[in-house]
Amino acid sequence: MRTRKIAMSKVTLFALVLSLFMGAFVLKSQAQESKNYFVVVDFMKVKQGDEAKYVELEKEVWKPIHEERIKQGEIVGWVLYAIHYAGSDDEYNFVTAALFDDPAKLEHTFQVDMEKVHPGKDLDKAFAETLSSRELVRKQLLYRDDFVYPEGGPGDFKYIQVNFMKVKPGNGGAYVEHERKVWKPVHQALVDAGTRSGWSLWECVYPMGAGMPYDYVTVDYYADFSKLGAADIMEAFEKAHPGKMMNELTTETNQVRKQVKAELWEVIDSAWKQE
Repeated sequence: MRTRKIAMSKVTLFALVLSLFMGAFVLKSQAQESKNYFVVVDFMKVKQGDEAKYVELEKEVWKPIHEERIKQGEIVGWVLYAIHYAGSDDEYNFVTAALFDDPAKLEHTFQVDMEKVHPGKDLDKAFAETLSSRELVRKQLLYRDDFVYPEGGPGDFKYIQVNFMKVKPGNGGAYVEHERKVWKPVHQALVDAGTRSGWSLWECVYPMGAGMPYDYVTVDYYADFSKLGAADIMEAFEKAHPGKMMNELTTETNQVRKQVKAELWEVIDSAWKQE
């Protein structure tokens, strides 16, 4: 019995470490989208040659656990992403994201009977295989400040472009307001044109500080690969801001933030709350 308690304590500790972003970023119902959300993002480094094994473990071991978390109301969504154009020297090549609709639920995560989810399964072995299949590079908590989605509800997406922004000290509020007033209408025009499935703005909660490489993240959602690069940004800008100069507003944006980098993430698997 003592051995079993120790084993289960290890399970609990490991589960906390494995708590899961971003795109998922778009939900599956208007009711969900009426709220604001927190997302816990885990950045994973999987060794070359181990990708298939890692994905299999996420799908067969962890997805059912996240589905149970959704059923119990702990989270509203979970997504597994693969990072495109990542090499052996890159910090991470997979990302998992868990979406919360209540900050209070962040305090106690993984309140799931894992043996009930996987009856008869050797969980210690499954957890050990998960640990050996990838390195958890870092975790991050973000809060959704704003979003855009198609009329009638969020659109389906297969790819997301994640844009990492570093805001100049003291300009956080100005940056968010600028995104809302200037660029949100442009993203709405792109969604209306059918070239994007959505857009969202996320603020880094933890870790945070001047030493962090970025403070905010914007996410562009695409239904499929053919939509990448298909958007007419100038046309969307003119529709959103008739009579205004795009280069002038872009210069204003650059005065409050710097785009550090952009990454392309592909949805490998996901689970969502059904309304």
